[in-house]
Amino acid sequence: MMKKLPFFLPFGACRGRCVYCDQRSITGQNDAPSPDEIQNILKELKEPHEICFFGGSFCRFGYKTVRSYLDAVRTHAPRGSRIHFSTHPCDFEDPAILPLILEYNIGCIELGIPSLDPQVLSACKRQERADGILENLAALSNACMPIGVQIMIGLPGQTPASSLNDLKLLAEVKGPRGWDIRIYPCLVLQNTELAAMQQAGLYQPLSLPYATEWGGAVLTKALQYGFNPIRIGLQETTSLRAEICAGPYHPAAGELIFSDALTRLLAKNSKTGPWAIPANEISKLTGHADVGLNKLSALTDIDVSACRDLLSLF
Repeated sequence: MMKKLPFFLPFGACRGRCVYCDQRSITGQNDAPSPDEIQNILKELKEPHEICFFGGSFCRFGYKTVRSYLDAVRTHAPRGSRIHFSTHPCDFEDPAILPLILEYNIGCIELGIPSLDPQVLSACKRQERADGILENLAALSNACMPIGVQIMIGLPGQTPASSLNDLKLLAEVKGPRGWDIRIYPCLVLQNTELAAMQQAGLYQPLSLPYATEWGGAVLTKALQYGFNPIRIGLQETTSLRAEICAGPYHPAAGELIFSDALTRLLAKNSKTGPWAIPANEISKLTGHADVGLNKLSALTDIDVSACRDLLSLF
């Protein structure tokens, strides 16, 4: 697998600020590197990498700046390197952007789509329309671009039903194509509007158990739709941890959600066992004080110790 080299562009080209977002806390970085700074780093690489631009709305920098970043990779990264970036889902309404992107070796375009529910988008101060998002996704997909989507759970006004409907709408555009997906439980960060909303009693963050159950349901459905989950929960960093003031924080939140999804799958396949799972998946059942086995027991009405005995590894 090709190594990734991430560059963070906190709030880069963002036209507004979502109520939950603080990219500087998430990335631990205050300023975006310039194309010249990036090309100096890329000159030192000895083998192809996937060069990633995260933390901003990459395609909103405008045609000239976007080309400068892309040219830095094409000109100075080792031959065979790919480009991976995250951007606002409606950035491709500029007719010049997609033809520009098509000139380069793109590994993945990740689109931040926290919700497709108009009420949730409004509550989060997201500047887009659901139909516009889906239209842009369809255009990218029809151009055979590799796509990833980033969705969230626990946003203001959001429900499990609305997030599952979001996933259904995305899957209808995706069709049989393999799209990556990231699922982020909403955390309350200091100095965000969401923190003020919580303090005023206008927002109730998810508990960890509820986020685990909600995330497990969304992940289960995403797998059924053929999405490829590449991250669940934010990357743990010292700067992020220091800024969290509420919400379903856990350093292994992704593992807990994967565990919930795995137990749902096992119970759906058989209410009585036995269950065969890959050896590298066993920690999802036995880790964190047997969290997965306890969930499996609750779903099947089988004693925890008996559930353990009904497992086989391959």
